[in-house]
Amino acid sequence: MELFNTPKHLLWTAAVLIAGVVVLGCRPADSPPPLQPPAETEAKPVSEPAEEPVEGPELKAPVSPEREPAVRPESEPAVHPESESPAEPDRESEPPAEPGPEHEAMAGPDLEPEPDLPTVPESILDPDSRPPVGTEIEEPAEEKPVDLGPPLVEAPLKPLDPKRPVWLDAKNKRVVLVGQICQTEAPLELFACLKGTKEHEAIVVVDVLAQSVHAGLLAVGAEVGNPVQWEPQYKPASGTEIEVTVVWKDEKGQRKTARAQDWIQNIETKQAMTQPWVFAGSGFWQDAETGERFYQAEGGDLICVANFASAMLDVPIQSTQTDSALMFFAFTERIPPLGTPVTLVLTPKLEKPKEKENSEEP
Repeated sequence: MELFNTPKHLLWTAAVLIAGVVVLGCRPADSPPPLQPPAETEAKPVSEPAEEPVEGPELKAPVSPEREPAVRPESEPAVHPESESPAEPDRESEPPAEPGPEHEAMAGPDLEPEPDLPTVPESILDPDSRPPVGTEIEEPAEEKPVDLGPPLVEAPLKPLDPKRPVWLDAKNKRVVLVGQICQTEAPLELFACLKGTKEHEAIVVVDVLAQSVHAGLLAVGAEVGNPVQWEPQYKPASGTEIEVTVVWKDEKGQRKTARAQDWIQNIETKQAMTQPWVFAGSGFWQDAETGERFYQAEGGDLICVANFASAMLDVPIQSTQTDSALMFFAFTERIPPLGTPVTLVLTPKLEKPKEKENSEEP
């Protein structure tokens, strides 16, 4: 009975609440949730500036309950409203694409590699090391031949080379050269070599051409033999025997003379070398393309004590050129100091013509 005595506005309030509970409990499970205002999200920093939208008519999309949320997931690319094409991805985060057939089709002709450029001196690159403007830079002077003085022989000489110290003594049938001491204590492959070749294993160095010496020996009657032969079996060098004499001045300026063998020591016997030299004559090498011929002794092998097929003068015995088995050493105590000018005299040992016997006419 108290219910009927309750005021009417309280009864209406209770009825509305009961009706709301019934309605909420009967909503289908697959119905969309009530629309909620989008939550405010914190803006993330953008690595690249966003592209400005292309001006055009403003497009409005219809609003529906199933519309995408206002904030897209990070994995979904943005779509331009006009082109509907995905935005350019972040190039820093993606690996470079491998070249495909479409790249090969667009490739141009093969380019030739650039030639190697000369190395630039550091003095040019470093501004602090450059000379002041207007300073004259001195070019390196050309190497001038050393003045070794005249040959120490008393005879009329004819130059075999106008620029080099080699002469022909036609009267005494000999060739004269001027050089200097380059080694006094070393294992030897040569007695005399050409300048700029084998000074580390020779006693005397001469600034001449081997072919000039060869021509001079021929002019005074020497006959060329054959260089050493190793295959199929060893065959020693041959040719006219050549006597080699050395002439120099000591520290007091007195003229001295010796056989070249006296400056060479046999490593086993500790005595002076006794073997002679023969005019083996070296050989020639011809360029197959140009046809030009080169005299092989120009490589330095002028007067050798180890066997070389390129030797102009060689010893007629088996003498290895292997460093660990060389036969000869410089006879140090007999050799003048380094740099001493030396005259070399090459005299062929020619056979004397037989005298005709006087015969009476019958």
